[in-house]
Amino acid sequence: MSKVILHIGTHKTATTTIQDMFWTNADLLAEQGVIYPRLPNYTGHHGMVVNWPGMPKFYALEQGSLEALRAVAEAHADSDRTVFLSSEEFSRSNPLSSLSEVREALSGFDEIEVICVLRTQWQFLQSIYLEVSKSRVPPRPPEFVLPVIESGICEGLWIDYNRLLDALEQVFAPGEIRLYDFDQCRKAEGGILGVMLRHLGVDIAPDQMEVVNEGVSNVSPLSLASWSANILSEPRVAKRELIEQATEALKAEFGAGVKPCLFTREEFRALKEHFDASNDRLAERRAAVQPGFALSEASRDGLSLFRNELPSAYWVRMCRRLVEQTY
Repeated sequence: MSKVILHIGTHKTATTTIQDMFWTNADLLAEQGVIYPRLPNYTGHHGMVVNWPGMPKFYALEQGSLEALRAVAEAHADSDRTVFLSSEEFSRSNPLSSLSEVREALSGFDEIEVICVLRTQWQFLQSIYLEVSKSRVPPRPPEFVLPVIESGICEGLWIDYNRLLDALEQVFAPGEIRLYDFDQCRKAEGGILGVMLRHLGVDIAPDQMEVVNEGVSNVSPLSLASWSANILSEPRVAKRELIEQATEALKAEFGAGVKPCLFTREEFRALKEHFDASNDRLAERRAAVQPGFALSEASRDGLSLFRNELPSAYWVRMCRRLVEQTY
């Protein structure tokens, strides 16, 4: 029996770590019947994403997305192997509308499954803000709250996971979809990598794999360090050096263990109230095929600093650091 698994993200759920580790250890996985196709230009399978209008040119494959998927099916569908394809870009709203084409291209496989890892919405939104900040000036944090609550979407990504599930169920049966809670995956044995390996049924532990980037790829900076650097550098994109200065200023003011939140306490509360209820509905929808599935509730536990709690002393400290660089 051949099988293909589409690991569609979501974004900022250790997808890059999984892709880097699986790409580097593809031969080890192949020994146990799991194929992780190695693309020439990137460890993830972003070039296989269909209908992604903003796809950077360096992800594009010469034969095109659908032909690349068909080539995977031709190579492995008539086998007893499991193919693991991974790109968080599959979970964008535009590519989701083209999943029927993806399924058709992979129709030669005996089984198909979709894996999607979800994280609590305030965390997801904060991560989106940090990712956007790398390439352009992001919207102000309040624009990530009420507009997102009303629309359920941000930067082309579904924040309302019921809407994401709606799109998946237009193409896949409920039993062909597997949702995971990111927080629970991080706490599991071997972390999220261990969860993926166990899902694949391979006799491999994370500590048996060659490690890439110390096992953690594409780590985001502290949220309020990025935010304060963005405020100071507008209308230009904040440079890495400025974010590093803001990070050191935060740690000097609040301690090395500071755990900041991009949102104010009121914004956090609004996100929690809306999306905790939405996630409860998601759990109800999955109960028949995934008994016990639930997303972790939004919690302030561990958070030590909200955006509205940055004192003037921090900004003075930050300005002094910048002045020191000019003399």
